[in-house]
Amino acid sequence: MMNNQSKVYIFLLFALIVSCEEPFDPPFVGERNEVVVEAYIEYSPDREVPTYVILSRSFPFIGTIDESFASELYIRDASVTIDDGERKVDLSRICIEDLPQTFREELKRLLGVDSFLFNFCLFADVIGALKIEPGREYRLEVEAEGKELHSIATIPRPVPLDSLWASSVPNVDADTLRQLTLRLTDPPGPDFYRYLTSVNDGPLLPPITSVTDDKIFDGQSFDVNILKAEARGTDFDPETFGYFNTGDRVVLKWCTLERNHFRFWETLEYGRNNQGPFSSYTIVESNIRGEGGLGVFGAQSCFYYEISIPEN
Repeated sequence: MMNNQSKVYIFLLFALIVSCEEPFDPPFVGERNEVVVEAYIEYSPDREVPTYVILSRSFPFIGTIDESFASELYIRDASVTIDDGERKVDLSRICIEDLPQTFREELKRLLGVDSFLFNFCLFADVIGALKIEPGREYRLEVEAEGKELHSIATIPRPVPLDSLWASSVPNVDADTLRQLTLRLTDPPGPDFYRYLTSVNDGPLLPPITSVTDDKIFDGQSFDVNILKAEARGTDFDPETFGYFNTGDRVVLKWCTLERNHFRFWETLEYGRNNQGPFSSYTIVESNIRGEGGLGVFGAQSCFYYEISIPEN
């Protein structure tokens, strides 16, 4: 039991520590008026995923976001090209309201969303003119809002899984829950990984922490459990979090990333997962070059694994 004098000393010590702390203000405040680039190029032996680019405008941290405001964030008038070393391809503008319903559903899965709340446009290589292969370098050029932005990305080597299986969870009472486990043989040299999951034809979603490097398992074979991803903002049960249900049809998207692409997701997810009054300020790393631009030009090699979890 602490006496009153001890409590006073502790209170004064705490007050002294707080008074010695200097407030930290992020260096970027006010209107930045930047173009935000989200560009992705993917090699996959399993699926043809078109190269696409989404452009939007930055906005102040403090403000009101509604449907009208969000719709105006997206840039519809721009010139977007990618050079694969053999040809320079102009990406076509595609707006959601112009797409047939079947294409909209596929785009939802590609972007990892349940619905489109408003019309927006993206830029894509709709005819597959770009040559997509590991080890090839690509140069992105964007002209939008009076800004000229560019970036370079190289598709990394693909690293497939050895196997993927479902097993019972440690809780013996959870007879309808299953844990997914993968086995991977990591090749020597630096590799960067990311995964997403889809359940019963739902969107491909990343878990809370979706990326890792191979510093602690470089060149080794190992098993690791895969978490079922949940949409951000949804309620979850801590007793069942990360587990799949019997009868689920699961798609696991397993990717190797270029280092710059990995650092984008690593810093973004760190910032998302460490929010609150005592969290540190995190700047998301960007590989977009040019005055007044930020974002990512992400290159990746991906495999898609489908597994049906049996009822018994």
